[in-house]
Amino acid sequence: MEIKVRDLIMRYGRVEVLNIRSLDFEKGTSYGLVGHNGAGKTTLFKCMTNIISNYQGDISIDDTSVKQHNEVLLNVGIVLDGMSVYTNRTGWFNIQYFSGLRGNFDEEKARDLAKELDLYSVLDQKVKSYSYGMQKKLILLIALMHTPEILILDEPFRGLDIDTVKWFKKYLKQLTEQGLTLLISSHVQNDLEALCDFVYVIDRGRITETIDINAEKEKQIRRVATTNNTRLQAILDEVNYYYQMDEDGIKLDISDERWSEVKKRLLEEEIEISELSKVKILDEKLN
Repeated sequence: MEIKVRDLIMRYGRVEVLNIRSLDFEKGTSYGLVGHNGAGKTTLFKCMTNIISNYQGDISIDDTSVKQHNEVLLNVGIVLDGMSVYTNRTGWFNIQYFSGLRGNFDEEKARDLAKELDLYSVLDQKVKSYSYGMQKKLILLIALMHTPEILILDEPFRGLDIDTVKWFKKYLKQLTEQGLTLLISSHVQNDLEALCDFVYVIDRGRITETIDINAEKEKQIRRVATTNNTRLQAILDEVNYYYQMDEDGIKLDISDERWSEVKKRLLEEEIEISELSKVKILDEKLN
């Protein structure tokens, strides 16, 4: 399923928190959303799922207005940071109840997911006895129960153990390969690099940049430090090699055909490379 956002403006009183002219999410593609706290990520997700509906503009799923046809959201799974379930009821009750709202409770699937998430043994216990991480797992399980065509996740890995995060990333990869449209926000850049095809940068409610993760992965950005960085800079300038400086060294793309020439000249001048480390894509793009 495809999502389109057009001329979206959302205000809290006189304060404008979202102003997005055009934003598209295509079927079978995974998208990340990054920005500082208060940038508008969660508000955007709430608008897209009609949790907030008093916005200006239009949000549509497969050309059907979300605001006017709420039923289109039956194909959407959502996990927002801070979401809760019925804590005075058991895990099983919550799974059956929320699945029942969509009319498609699959007990076998629920059992399988619960086992993968290491929840099966506590499903007969009241949720109020669960830890934060266990409650988060239950909410994720409920969101996955109806095999959504769109999955919106706001900080989904917060509070989860390492093994669960690894399993969940693998599971999400499988779902996107099967046609799931994935939208995810996270402060952990490694998560977004591992899962996403594109990352949108949001600042003060506006999309300021689009990062093509797959295209960036084809590059080979490295941080280089040598025994004579001043001379390295001079050589790079002489061969018209693009680079960036930071406090830890010089950043450049070693897939550039001129890198061989630069290394040869360093060797001739007995300048040693003391560091050649990989730079994370989003660290490079966002800092």
